Amino acid sequence: MIGLQEVAPLRVADEPFLVASTIERCPKTMMVRELFMNAVEAALQAPIGSQLIEIRSYNMGGAQKLCIWNTGPGMSSEELHRVCDLAASIGKVKGLDENFGMGAKVASLPSNKIGLRYRSCKSGKVSEVILCEREGIYGRLRRESAPGVWDEVIDVTDVVTSESVDVSADWTEVVLFGNRVEQDTVKDPYDANPVVTGQWLADYLYYRFFRLPKGLVVRFLPGTHKLDGARSFRTIPDRAFPMGQSESIVTSTGVTIHYFYDPPLVGTSHNKSVSGAITSDVSLCSIVHKSESYEVKRSRQWTLDAPLYGVTFGAKHISIHVELPDDYPVRPEAYRQFLRYKNGDQRQVDARDFCDLAREHRPAWLIEIINSFAPADSGSTEEIRDELQKLLNSLRVKAPSIRIQPGGSLEVGPGEGVGFRPDRQGTKANDESKTPRLTLDDLVAVPLGSKRASISLNAEQAPEIMLLRDDAQIEEKGLKGKAAKFYQDASQLFVNMRYPAIDAMRLQLELEYAASPDPEFMRKMALELAERTMIGRVGRAVIYALAKQLNHEWTSENIASAQSPESLSLAADDFVDALQNARRRMGQTLRTVKQDADFAVVAVG
Repeated sequence: MIGLQEVAPLRVADEPFLVASTIERCPKTMMVRELFMNAVEAALQAPIGSQLIEIRSYNMGGAQKLCIWNTGPGMSSEELHRVCDLAASIGKVKGLDENFGMGAKVASLPSNKIGLRYRSCKSGKVSEVILCEREGIYGRLRRESAPGVWDEVIDVTDVVTSESVDVSADWTEVVLFGNRVEQDTVKDPYDANPVVTGQWLADYLYYRFFRLPKGLVVRFLPGTHKLDGARSFRTIPDRAFPMGQSESIVTSTGVTIHYFYDPPLVGTSHNKSVSGAITSDVSLCSIVHKSESYEVKRSRQWTLDAPLYGVTFGAKHISIHVELPDDYPVRPEAYRQFLRYKNGDQRQVDARDFCDLAREHRPAWLIEIINSFAPADSGSTEEIRDELQKLLNSLRVKAPSIRIQPGGSLEVGPGEGVGFRPDRQGTKANDESKTPRLTLDDLVAVPLGSKRASISLNAEQAPEIMLLRDDAQIEEKGLKGKAAKFYQDASQLFVNMRYPAIDAMRLQLELEYAASPDPEFMRKMALELAERTMIGRVGRAVIYALAKQLNHEWTSENIASAQSPESLSLAADDFVDALQNARRRMGQTLRTVKQDADFAVVAVG
C-alpha cells in the first residue's frame, strides 16, 4: 500500500491512439505464431488422447477463410469478452519472459480489419465475438442482436448445432476474415503484402516450432496444404531426422547442438525428407529456445554462412540447430521476432554467436559426409599456404582473442605461474648444501629466461584454401562473378577457379609462347601458372587484410570490407605485374623466347 500512496500510476491519455499504434507496429508475419501458440496452450489442457489442433478452410460467401480450431477448455461469454482486451489473458501468468497477454490480437488485426472471429464452446454453449477495425478504431464489433439491442458477444449455439457441429466437448476456433470480403485468407493471409507461397502456413509452423509437446496432434484438413486429404503436421525432429542421419550433442556450456543430414532424393534436386511432406525440404540453421526457432537461416542464406559452422561443402543437405537451455540469459523481444541477451547491451542474439561451438563439436560421421561433397580434384595448395604462413609470420599477425560467450564462466586454476612446481623431489630434507637433482617435473617446467618460439607468436594460421571448379559449388558459395570468399572464423578461403582473370592470364601466356615445340605442355603450364597466380594474389590480399588488425585506425568493418569477395576480386583482376614471374618460369622451362603479342587481357567482370 505504501507504494500506491507514494506513486501515482501512469494513465493513458489517448487510449484509442495507444491501441492503434501498438497493433499497427506489430509485424504481420507474427500473426500465425500467436494464434497457433494460443491453440497449443489450450489444447494441452484437454484430456490425454484428445489434444488436437485442426487447420481448416471456412467458406464465407464463396471466399475461403483460414480457421484454426482446437480442443481444450472453452470460454464463457464473459471470459470471451474479457480476453479480447489488450494485455489480457485467462489462466496464464504474464511476464517479460513468458506471456505478454496481447500477442494474437495485436498480431492478427492489421491483416484482418474486416474481422477476426472467435467462437468458443463451453459446457455446450457457444459464444462468438468479432474483433475488427472501423474508421481507425480497433475493438469488438457491436451487432444488433434484437431491435435496439447492440451486443459485443452473442450466443450462436443454435447456429452451430444447426450446422451439425458437436458441442458435447469444449473447443475454440478463430477465423481470419482478412481485409477484404473476397480475400482468400488460406492462400493470401496478408492481402498480398507480403506475398506468400502456396505452402506458406505449413512452412511457417515447420520453421518456427522446432518441437511440439508430446501427445499434441496438429492436423491440416483438405484445402489448407499442397497435397490431398487430411495430413498430420510433423516437426523437424519428428519428420526430418528419421529420414537421414542425425545426432544431438550437449556441450559443456549446456547448449545442445543438433546435427542433421538429409540425403539427396535420387533423380531429383530435392532432399529425401520431401517425400510425402506438406512442408519444404530445404536445409537450415537456427537458434532454438523453449522449443521455438529464431534466427532461421535457410536456402542461400544458410549455404553462404555454412562454412562458419564447419559445413564447408554439402550445406544443401545439412542442417544445424543450436538449442539454448530454458534458463539461458536471453528473452524474446516484445513481438517475439527474435531473442535478446538479458545482460550487457541486450543485443540481438545471432546464430553466428555459436558457430565456433557448432564447428568444434561436429561428429565424425558428419565430417566424413562434408568431405564427401568436397571437389574431387581441387589441386595442391599446400605450397601456397606455406608461403602465406611465412607472410603472416613476417607481419606478426596474431589471432584475435577467444570470444567469451554471454553467460559463460571463466575458470582458472591455482598456481604460482608458468613452470612452477611446488614439490621438488630428489634432495634430502633440510640439506641446503646439496644441488637438487634433475627430475621429470623439472623437464616439464619452462626454463627461466626462455621465450616463445616464432611459431607460437603467430597464433593466426594461414587459411585453408578450397578450390571450386564446379558451377553448383561456385553458386552455392555466392561466388558467381567473384574471385574468392574468406571465412575468418573458420580460416577458410574459397577460390572460384572459373573466374575470368585466370583465362585472361592463360591466354596472354599462350600467345606469347605459341612457338613452343610442345604446344600441349605449354598450354598446361600456362593454365597452372595462371591459376597459381590468382590463388596467390587473393591469398596475399587476405593476409594483408588480417595484418590490419594491428592498425588501430582500421575498424572491424574496414577489415571485413578488405576481406570481402569484391575486394578479393579486384586483387585477382590486377595480375599484370605477376606476368613477369610467369614469363620467367615459362622461358626457363620451355627454353623458348617470348614473342611479342598484343596484350590479350579479356574482360574480368
